[in-house]
Amino acid sequence: MAMGMEMAEKMMAQMGQSAGPMAMMQKMTAQMKPGEGGKAPMEQMMGMCMGMCGEMLTSMRQTTAMAAFATPELSMMFAEWMATLEDKALEILKQTGAADAAGLAKALSMSEEGAVYLIAHLAKTGKVSLRVEAAKAP
Repeated sequence: MAMGMEMAEKMMAQMGQSAGPMAMMQKMTAQMKPGEGGKAPMEQMMGMCMGMCGEMLTSMRQTTAMAAFATPELSMMFAEWMATLEDKALEILKQTGAADAAGLAKALSMSEEGAVYLIAHLAKTGKVSLRVEAAKAP
């Protein structure tokens, strides 16, 4: 969402201070060519906007549905589980000195995505420092 706002602000800046969202949309649609099925640019733009709105509403519904299960007890259990995982991860890092997400995931018997989340959480709380390097080609 923030990235979209930044893009919109850059585009509006390019058009000049007096240009508003409608002027920006008109300029964009004027630059579009008829697409699939011969749809007019405005029709294409509206289709894109409606699609994005639909995706946002679906995400909001899912988040709301999941929030109903987030009882205080469940939140406390999750926090305790995360603390246990943090302790295990920190112990592994003390023993090995360093680890990548895949290695940590294997050691903790969890998905690599879960390990990435855990590493980010540990870094955010200042318990580990991160080092970034370019991925090796397969």
